Amino acid sequence: MLPLLRDVYAYQAWADAEIVRLIDANPSAKSDSDLQKLLHHIYVVYRFFVLSVQGEPPTKEELAKEQSFDEVREGLQKIHRLADGFLPKIRESRLRDKVEVPWFKEQPTCHEALIQAVLHSQNHRGQMLTMLRKLGVETKPLDYIMWVSEGRPAPRWESATATGS
Repeated sequence: MLPLLRDVYAYQAWADAEIVRLIDANPSAKSDSDLQKLLHHIYVVYRFFVLSVQGEPPTKEELAKEQSFDEVREGLQKIHRLADGFLPKIRESRLRDKVEVPWFKEQPTCHEALIQAVLHSQNHRGQMLTMLRKLGVETKPLDYIMWVSEGRPAPRWESATATGS
């Protein structure tokens, strides 16, 4: 199971970076409050589950804090780097341990929490791509298989406008 988790987390970092680059490169997208809220939501939920699996869940105040686009981009980069650092060290037996989620009746396992973080983000990235298209932004598929077909590229967090791509 761990190789698959590591793979989908590498994909997640790439896909998050791509959606951030799409938003950053388009002024209408960057100023769209619904897109900003959804990106922030992706970040907060992803961060919650990644930190909770490590036994360091963020506080309610941290989760509720409003952040700018640049703060969310920086936060996503940091939490992806953190996941990159701990996923190679996690043991298979750890995946069966429970994770504390105060608002759930039944507590998920680490495995379930890690999967939730990825699937939750995947759902909302799809919504964001639809929103971007409605704003006239030319998008590309961000499916897992596209990442695979491109050779599993590393995430590019720099501004798309700064690189011309």
